[in-house]
Amino acid sequence: MKKRFLTLSVILFLLGILPISSFAQSKINIFLDYHYQFGLFEKAGYSISRKDSKMYGNSLHLSALYNFTQQLSAGVGVGADRYENPGYNTFPLFASLHYAPLKKHTDLYVFTNIGYAVIGKQETYTGMMWDLGIGYKKMFRSHFGLNFQFGYNLKQFRNINSDVTSDIMQRENSTRSSLSLGIGVIF
Repeated sequence: MKKRFLTLSVILFLLGILPISSFAQSKINIFLDYHYQFGLFEKAGYSISRKDSKMYGNSLHLSALYNFTQQLSAGVGVGADRYENPGYNTFPLFASLHYAPLKKHTDLYVFTNIGYAVIGKQETYTGMMWDLGIGYKKMFRSHFGLNFQFGYNLKQFRNINSDVTSDIMQRENSTRSSLSLGIGVIF
């Protein structure tokens, strides 16, 4: 049921964007980004550091941003994230904001994404997500370019199994901090 909900949400999201993009093509950009998450530490009822485990993750995000000005863009997105050691899958829906503080260099920007992972069953977990960082976009045409990002990723995993050795299953929340390195395509 939740898989259908996610599929339907993505389809409606994309169908909602297509008419808008044909109406105001120069104002909307679609970003498809891949990020490698270099895990720093994780905290729950336990703590894991980089020394204890080689934590890492991979994420694929699709977002649509409306360009309010040359310096300010905002929009929404959906992602598929996989974190390893220990392993978690998340599917976040998020709001995104890009701001170019230098008027002469609008290709260089700061960004933030904030959202919530919506599907929580079996090996997928719900929880808040937050990204903060800097980015650089190189546009070759008005609707084709490359995107590079470096930043910080904070991810919460809700209701994870914390003690699998006892007869009673205990659940708790975990929070992971990671450095993020991303590359993407802009349409």
